[in-house]
Amino acid sequence: MQSGSSVKLETKGERIDPKVKARQLLEAALGFGDCEPRTLDALVSGGNLRTLGKGEALTRRGEPFDMLSLIVEGSLEASHLRHDGHRHLVSFLQAGDVVGMISMLDGLGHVNDLYARGGVTTVLVMPGEVVREWRLRDPALRQAFELQLAFRSRLLYERLSSDPSLPLESRIARLLQTLGALYGRKVPEGISLEMRISQADLGDWMGVSRQRANFAVQQLRDANLISVRYSAITITDPKGLSARAMT
Repeated sequence: MQSGSSVKLETKGERIDPKVKARQLLEAALGFGDCEPRTLDALVSGGNLRTLGKGEALTRRGEPFDMLSLIVEGSLEASHLRHDGHRHLVSFLQAGDVVGMISMLDGLGHVNDLYARGGVTTVLVMPGEVVREWRLRDPALRQAFELQLAFRSRLLYERLSSDPSLPLESRIARLLQTLGALYGRKVPEGISLEMRISQADLGDWMGVSRQRANFAVQQLRDANLISVRYSAITITDPKGLSARAMT
């Protein structure tokens, strides 16, 4: 969930209404908790739930996307195809993440392809006209946009400032450290990433082959910094991984 917030939404064996869950997730999202309750209620009630199967697109790069979207369940990947036809993976988006602000604000097409990952993904799609109406009514919603955009910009700058001269395992360590801070869950073994990341994903994220990513991941495993089981990654030594990210 974005900005490291954590909200317990349902217990084992219990499933709550998706719009109720969406309301709770939206309130927990960075900046939105300061909005008036009626603002959040209006955004959720004015939105529509979309269900996406694995690989189905919410939108594609360059397409008009005049809406704000909240991931309610499942996950999306933000990516686009490079000129050589290979996928460039930009980020993963989990339940509680909000997307679509840039294209909604500037009126241009969406900046990335958004595809559902894994099983069923549920997204609350809030029309731009509804969001703009409540941005005028509630200054806190405008501030929420600013905080969200600042948060995303900081992640982007951090990624761009990553030293390309560092070994690949160090750059992957830094990526896993960032994902752990955003989406990690504390478990007895360390910090479990709440997403499945294949070595092909890591390769596309880093712009290298799957084989090179596999070798770098194996080095981190051999150093007992992470464990990997069926694409599920656990950071077993957070301090050690942080140190590796800097060398």
